[in-house]
Amino acid sequence: MTGAGAAELRTARLLLRRWRPGDAAPMRAINRHPEVARYLNRPIGEAALAGFHAYVVEHWERHGFGPWALEARAAIAHAGAAPAIPPGTFLGFAGVAFPTYLPALAERPEIGWRLARSAWGKGLATEAALAARDHAFDALVLPELVAIIHPENDRSQRVAAKLGMRVERQVQNPLLRRFVDVWALAAPAAA
Repeated sequence: MTGAGAAELRTARLLLRRWRPGDAAPMRAINRHPEVARYLNRPIGEAALAGFHAYVVEHWERHGFGPWALEARAAIAHAGAAPAIPPGTFLGFAGVAFPTYLPALAERPEIGWRLARSAWGKGLATEAALAARDHAFDALVLPELVAIIHPENDRSQRVAAKLGMRVERQVQNPLLRRFVDVWALAAPAAA
């Protein structure tokens, strides 16, 4: 791998930043939400919940990149009468990591995203994933990205399609005891 991971990225509405110790608790709450956890590629028990923050921090230390913590840069409006998401709200993560939980794909960089249920339906996952994709290809000079998506997860499939990804194949996920879709995207050819 070449290039260096940025400490942060900014989009119109989001700050993608390195993890802070205070992010562990809100990420644990996001991972516990039944709708968020419904299509995860590995079980989320108490040990996994407790270890997630350490995992992403260690990935950054080892590889110089990883999933970023997501934070609202400004108030993000909701449709209808729901209150806006205030600036500084922790929203989840998006970024690239090696999927060591799936040995068949452990050497291929995986782009992933996970947002709080309250942040769904606003295009935030796509906004964050597009920034992470562009950084992976432009700054990290990764040759490809994969996304490992549960075949029934329509929301993540739509995000992957907006990134330009296509289903490459299915692989057996022994943690789920089922096949999952591998979406792939090669880095754009140099001009």
